[in-house]
Amino acid sequence: GSLAHRFSVTDGSVATSGDYLNAFTADRSLHHVLDPRTLRSPEALASATTLAPTAMAADALSTALLVLGPTEGLALVQDLPGVEALLITKDGQRLFSSGFPTA
Repeated sequence: GSLAHRFSVTDGSVATSGDYLNAFTADRSLHHVLDPRTLRSPEALASATTLAPTAMAADALSTALLVLGPTEGLALVQDLPGVEALLITKDGQRLFSSGFPTA
């Protein structure tokens, strides 16, 4: 239980996808999000938080980023105007897109 990051949002929407609520195994290696390329749960990220102009976009992108992983996920975010992300790896490393609020 502790917070990974605290931030404020005054415009736009936030969504988070992660392996922490609906895990099917104790080590969280199998959970409710599946990578359609492998039919397995993503292995690199534990959580993806997305800031986007709409709730629908934030929700869809947070799941997509969890599946894409850190490198592909951050590359995608950099190409999308008005979108930022915080990715947390399975070992707890926090990865921020360039405009994600850090305070």
